[in-house]
Amino acid sequence: MNIRILPKTIAATILATILLSLSLSAQETPNRHAVPGHRYLKEYWNQSELYLEHQAYYMLDLADKALNENPPATKINREREMALLMIDAVTHEPKPMENPAVKEFLAKRMNHVLEDLGKPLKGRKALRIYKLYNCGILFRTRDLTVAVDINGRDGVLIPDEIMEKIVDHIDILFLTHNHGDHFDHHVRDFCHKRRIPIYATDEIFQNDIQVNHIWKDEPYAFDIDLPKGKLGVNVLPGHQEPLKNNIWVVTLPNGKVVAAMGDQWAGERKDLDWLKDIHKKLPRIDVLSMDCWIHDFDEHLADFNPRLLVSQHENEIGAHGIDHREAFWMTMYKNRNFNTMTATIPWVLMAWGEWYDYK
Repeated sequence: MNIRILPKTIAATILATILLSLSLSAQETPNRHAVPGHRYLKEYWNQSELYLEHQAYYMLDLADKALNENPPATKINREREMALLMIDAVTHEPKPMENPAVKEFLAKRMNHVLEDLGKPLKGRKALRIYKLYNCGILFRTRDLTVAVDINGRDGVLIPDEIMEKIVDHIDILFLTHNHGDHFDHHVRDFCHKRRIPIYATDEIFQNDIQVNHIWKDEPYAFDIDLPKGKLGVNVLPGHQEPLKNNIWVVTLPNGKVVAAMGDQWAGERKDLDWLKDIHKKLPRIDVLSMDCWIHDFDEHLADFNPRLLVSQHENEIGAHGIDHREAFWMTMYKNRNFNTMTATIPWVLMAWGEWYDYK
C-alpha cells in the first residue's frame, strides 16, 4: 500500500483552515457563562451583576435540562428538587427581572408549552394543567382550553410574540383580581383581537365594555356557551384585601371540575367563615390551583377538598421583593409539614412552563 505524504506547506494550510473553522464556530456560539477570554475570576471583579448574570445562565440551563428529564409528579425526586431550588436562588437575587438569563429561561419554558399545545390531546376525559408564569394556569381538554390569570408583564417578562401564540390556543380567559401580576394589557388586546371572551371582577379593565364583569355578594352560578362546548361556572366572592378576588370554579365539557383561587386572603377570618365546607355547595373539584403563600393553608384546602392541589405564585419577580417571592422550597416545606390532608389530597409542584396530566 502506498502512503502519500503531503508537502509541509499543504499540511500546514489544511491545519490552519481546520483551526480557523473551529475558531469561527466558537465565535458563533460564545460561552455566555464567562467573560470573553476569561481565565481567572478577576475578570468579574467589580462586575457583580455580570457575575450573577453568567452564573444564572449556567444554573438555569442546568435546571431546564433537569426539569425536562424529571417532569412534574406527586412525588418529587432529589434531582427535580435541586433544579427547583436553583430557580429559587436565581430569582431571589436583587434584580432578577433585569437579568437576561432569567428572561431567556422564561421564554424557553414558554416555548416548551407552545410546542406541546401544538400537539393533539387524546382522550375524551383528558385534562392537562399547564403552569405558565406566576398564577397563569391553562386547563386543557381535548375540546378546549381555559386560561386563568395569564400574565407576561405586558411583554417585559414573556415576549409578546410568544404570549400571542399562547393566546391562540385558549378559548376563554378568567381573571381573579386587579393586581398587575394577574392581568396583562397585551393579553387582553390579543384576546379582543381573536374574540376570546374575558371574565373578570368589576375592578379589572373597568371601562372596557368587551370584558364580562362579574361580581356578586354571594356565590353565583351560570353557564357559558363557547363554540367548542359549554362551561358551567360557579364564582365565589373572595378578597385580597381591599380588592375583590373572584374564585372561579369551572365545570369543563368533559365533566372535569377545576378551580382557581387567585390571591384569596382576607384578614380577621373575613371570608373563612362563609367558605367553611364550601365544597359541599359546589361540584366536586378535581384540580384546585391555590396560592403557595395563602394564609390558613390547611383550612382553605379542607374547605375546597379537591382531588389534586396545584400551587401557584412561586417566584413572582415583577412586583415582589425578595421576602415576598415565595420560593419552591417554601411550598415543599409547607406541604410536607403543614398540609394535614397530604395523605388524602396529593399535590403537584410545577415550575414555569411545565404541565401535568390529571387522571
